Amino acid sequence: MVTLPKSEVVVPRQKPAPKEKPMTKWEKFRIEKGMGAKEKRSRMVYDPVTKDWVPRFGAGSVKKIADRYNWVMEEKAVHREAGVTPFEYAKNEKKIVMEKQNLRELKNKLNAHDETAPKGSKTNDKIL
Repeated sequence: MVTLPKSEVVVPRQKPAPKEKPMTKWEKFRIEKGMGAKEKRSRMVYDPVTKDWVPRFGAGSVKKIADRYNWVMEEKAVHREAGVTPFEYAKNEKKIVMEKQNLRELKNKLNAHDETAPKGSKTNDKIL
């Protein structure tokens, strides 16, 4: 009688293994400065207006409660010059901040793509 080794069937992957994602500007900076990974924050935060713990974001969040209780704003010269109410001005400022963030994200993705592109390729030229 002969004892044979157990047979193993190696099934190839259907798709190629995922490529390693390029590091963002922040990740490079963090490693260069020797900073640790970002600590995870809790989802709930104490709200002094309602005197209760509420979600940090989403439905019933701190920001939404603050917007609901902020029913009076002082009108400043900036608001008069822009020709809008203080509430509309604040809303427009939030939109501007969001657009700037989206632009930074896009630039970060382009920079990461440029670093992973092969040298001498047309996509390696900087757009922004």
